[in-house]
Amino acid sequence: MKAAVLGLLALSAVLATQARAATPAPPRSLFDAAVAVDKITVPAKGDEPKARIVCHYFPRFMVKVIDEGDVGASQLSIVPSNTAHKPKCQQANAADEKVVNADDWSGYFKGVKGDFIFFDADDGVNGGLGFAVFDADAKMVFEDSAFGPLHQVALAGSTLTIKYQRVATASCSVAKDGASCWTKAAAEVGVAAAPQPDCSGGYLKAKTTMAKGRCDADRTPTQACMDKTLKELDAQSWNDAPSVFIFEAQTTITGGKPTTIALSPALSCHPSD
Repeated sequence: MKAAVLGLLALSAVLATQARAATPAPPRSLFDAAVAVDKITVPAKGDEPKARIVCHYFPRFMVKVIDEGDVGASQLSIVPSNTAHKPKCQQANAADEKVVNADDWSGYFKGVKGDFIFFDADDGVNGGLGFAVFDADAKMVFEDSAFGPLHQVALAGSTLTIKYQRVATASCSVAKDGASCWTKAAAEVGVAAAPQPDCSGGYLKAKTTMAKGRCDADRTPTQACMDKTLKELDAQSWNDAPSVFIFEAQTTITGGKPTTIALSPALSCHPSD
């Protein structure tokens, strides 16, 4: 397990190097400042675990997060609020509280822009971290996966614009199937067919990084260990894993309908988890 974790951390570092060149520095704050933030702790009682409740107040609603110590929040909810009525920060749900369906999302609170609420996923996948946008009725409007922080979150009237490095997974492996897969993959993820990223090099770099992480974790950073581990990874059909691409993207949400476009060609290519 330790070796696998170290290998994934090393792979993240590789992806960061591949994609960083086209990444602008994010603004200090992309989201609206909360009017107030209240925090309470509910002690454990019987079978009920200790709970930490954080309530983020905004002009038209409160975002409540209940954390019971597991991965991801145990509850995310939205409560109507205004200057005349500030809902109480408490574990119990208010009559008008709108709870985010755990089947839709169970991550962490990220921020608010106007009447849009952002949540992060509770874990990363394929080198990216999922995020979702909900409306004030706790209905999901959009979800995607980003590499690194969002670059821009802008609101013009009721139109929301998000810019970020998108992490998108194709249904085939370019490293295995070559040009036939790339044509299909480019159409699936929405990037231009040219220039084509170096998937063979990306897969090899990811595989080498994983092997080094395992050898370092076993305290045998030798070429013999690297050769042995690389052969083991080859036996796992490493090149069969679907290809993952990172590229600059923009999503616009108007009238509750999202539209995503690529702003760059594919910047990198690597195998899926």
